[in-house]
Amino acid sequence: MSAVPTHVYVTTHAADQAGKVGIAAFDSIRIQQHRREGWALYRALLLPSLEDARKVEGAVLRRLKADGRAGYVPSARMRQGGYSETVSLDRVPRGELWDLVVSAARDVAAEEDRSRVVLFLARGGERALFVGTDRPAGVSWSSPESEAGDFLAGEGCSVYAANTTAAEAETALRELRAWAARTAAHDIKTLLHEALDRPEELQVALRHAYRLADPADAAFKTARIALGVPLLSVSYG
Repeated sequence: MSAVPTHVYVTTHAADQAGKVGIAAFDSIRIQQHRREGWALYRALLLPSLEDARKVEGAVLRRLKADGRAGYVPSARMRQGGYSETVSLDRVPRGELWDLVVSAARDVAAEEDRSRVVLFLARGGERALFVGTDRPAGVSWSSPESEAGDFLAGEGCSVYAANTTAAEAETALRELRAWAARTAAHDIKTLLHEALDRPEELQVALRHAYRLADPADAAFKTARIALGVPLLSVSYG
């Protein structure tokens, strides 16, 4: 679940009185390409992933195009490409262009926070392993807690959890399913009525339930590694 840190940048061209917004990976030569054509870097914001950078750039460009302010520099003058992302600095001063980038980045970060879920893994008794996703309980988005985890803890399970995005959780669960196939761990979700008193409360949050192979300690450890997400032991009460 690796992410490539990516800049959203604003460059300017003094002779053309032009500005440009764009994205560049942390180790790319995109900025150097602009500099060779007379552009100067104004500011750059490093985001944790290419996906986030594209969202920010897209939001800024949609705003500029809606106002008819994009595509200022003719394509023939942009040998390095990116003419559709240019604006006139007379219409959009560089500070205003940068403010649009910062505002869009805040919106993307807020949307990312809203998509955060809890990925939890709970070991019950000697052999049962429960895995799922849920919204964090309460108002704290930084606390690795969930209602389902609370319920499982009440049933005597040792619960581990981490805040993730929905996409990260799906990737982790896919890796866990691959682990189960490799280790021949038996999916026992259909048998939860035998393990829990009120399984209907977990129908949404609980994604998988496995019967661990012996030795259970070793199997549990490999399951945690397979998830690929750092998990913290969570105490409820």
